[in-house]
Amino acid sequence: METVSAKKFLQSWLWAQTAVSLLAIPQTMQRTVELEIILLRSKWVGLVGVFALTAVFALWLSFSPLLNRIADFFEKPRPATSLRITCYVLLILFSFFFVWLVRLYVFGSILPHVMPILWVFMWASLVQTLLLKQLGKMGWAAAFAIVVLAQGMIYQTWGIFSAASANPFSMGYSEAGRHYYASLFFSKKLYGMDLALPFLHPSRYMLLSIPFLIDGIPLWLHRFWQAFLWFGLTLASAFLLARRMKQSAGLTILITAWAFLFFLQGAVYYHLQVMAILILAGVSVKYPRRSLIFIILASLWAGISRVNWFPVPAMLAIAIYILEVQFEMRGRRSSTYAGIEKYWLVPVLWGISGVAAALVSQFVYIQISDNADLAAFGSSFTSELIWNRLLPNETSPMGILPGILLISAPALVAIYQMLRGKARYLHPLRWLVLISMSIVLFIGGAIVSTKIGGGGDLHNMDAFLVMLSVLVTVFWAGQVAAESEPKPMMDRVGWEVVMAGLLIPLGFAIRHIGFYPSFDKTTAERDVQTLQGALESGGEILFVTERQLITFDYLDGITLVPEYEQMELMEMAMSRNRPYLEAFYEDLHDRRFALIVAEDQKFTQQKEGAFVEENVAWVRFVGAPLLCNYKPVVTLTSNNLQVFEPRPKRAECKDPFVD
Repeated sequence: METVSAKKFLQSWLWAQTAVSLLAIPQTMQRTVELEIILLRSKWVGLVGVFALTAVFALWLSFSPLLNRIADFFEKPRPATSLRITCYVLLILFSFFFVWLVRLYVFGSILPHVMPILWVFMWASLVQTLLLKQLGKMGWAAAFAIVVLAQGMIYQTWGIFSAASANPFSMGYSEAGRHYYASLFFSKKLYGMDLALPFLHPSRYMLLSIPFLIDGIPLWLHRFWQAFLWFGLTLASAFLLARRMKQSAGLTILITAWAFLFFLQGAVYYHLQVMAILILAGVSVKYPRRSLIFIILASLWAGISRVNWFPVPAMLAIAIYILEVQFEMRGRRSSTYAGIEKYWLVPVLWGISGVAAALVSQFVYIQISDNADLAAFGSSFTSELIWNRLLPNETSPMGILPGILLISAPALVAIYQMLRGKARYLHPLRWLVLISMSIVLFIGGAIVSTKIGGGGDLHNMDAFLVMLSVLVTVFWAGQVAAESEPKPMMDRVGWEVVMAGLLIPLGFAIRHIGFYPSFDKTTAERDVQTLQGALESGGEILFVTERQLITFDYLDGITLVPEYEQMELMEMAMSRNRPYLEAFYEDLHDRRFALIVAEDQKFTQQKEGAFVEENVAWVRFVGAPLLCNYKPVVTLTSNNLQVFEPRPKRAECKDPFVD
């Protein structure tokens, strides 16, 4: 990276603050519309004015001769007295807590958007960087990176572990239901019956099932375990990525923190990180046989994860091989072809072995899962694709393509700057494979993001993000083996690109600042008691949702009905699995269940807002048929939960499959 002077740092900071200020204006104005506030007649116009003045002033100062005098002032070293050091430390801590105070007590729920609080953070980061540079006698780039990455880690970690709540009810759509699916690996012990294993994301639920090895662990500890998986596996993957760069200890720590934040922008799910960890830890071009073992292990894990992850372990390993192994070309034609065959033997073997291992793993899991409906494993292939989610929409205001381009831009520009004029150092076939694999992962992630049920964030672009992180770090560290020279000196990356690469992940992390989530314990306990009383009528009781109340013994005397869980029903509704749904309708019509516990159901379909298509599928294939046969008799006050009983008169329900 280029050397950063005081003027360069300040100028880049001013440009970044200009962009943040300009972006904060529309977010603030949008919030006034949501709150039905007339902007010009309220105090909000003052806040908008502050953002506008900041943008104008920062842009003017960045090109003003005054900036030179300011930069010269901050470049001057100052003696490190005890009083000065104490003041610096206190100011750094105050700046850190000031961001939290503004977010929690000034903006709060009134202005929860990212850009306004990022505007506050920018001012705090400037103060912290100036003071840290004086304390640590370090460069501007290092000081700013420490400030941003350290606080970004805190924000993300806070957000991750804030999910460890003792609330007995789900904190989001089927949030606690994931622990029910994890419990299926121990169904005999927990429910007294052998139940089919999960068909959706088995590897995720396998990781979540580990606490069930110990009897009596409460729900909040299971939530803490999932938070630990998010934190620990992401951090481990980030560290292994940084360690491969073979840099100093300090730089390794900074790169680890950056990769941690980079992965969680998507976010890269923790069960994919298992594959990344195996590849980053075990693949070495010096030991191809050992590498093959780790590729197969990672691919076996991919086989019980998601179909679009099947080739990911092999692709990551092949990328490492192509980057680190020189393409030896000979002068004569015959030797050239021999060299090509020898070079590609290892990656071809790795690729075939990896994909084959994933396919075998999936086949074996399907056979031992005891799922009667094998079509459920292919539900993603029959689901509707919603292409407008690639662009800004109500489900994802940023849109998949703009979002992934935003978080990828610093890394892509950095690679371009490092390789500017040096691309010829790598053989065209090496470039072809690297670019092709990246494009395949990008397109694959984009297509999966359009599948109904997805597209709310960038997590389906996870494999592409991991591949991009490998490429940018290997080039940055100069670990690429080129044809013309062993380690070509790459062009320097501009400081503006590095600053963007720090601030964009910070923007995704800072949104997690908030109070620790709480719940009304008295109301929750009363609702559990109400539910317990309502369910003592006898007969089969179907829990469409909130099955964790059975798993963790919040309710007594309830025999689990394994069919028709909410996430399973939603998947079948989105994929229009007719045999499955018709069996559900038959059970409803025959009044199989004495009571049904589910969220509030509606006959009418949602017309606008987020996840409209999912709502339409649910109402059409689940909600309306349920309400046609059952009616709500109990409504809980702490959440959206109701108890349904059969309607006294049977009705002719509309066939959901008839348009």
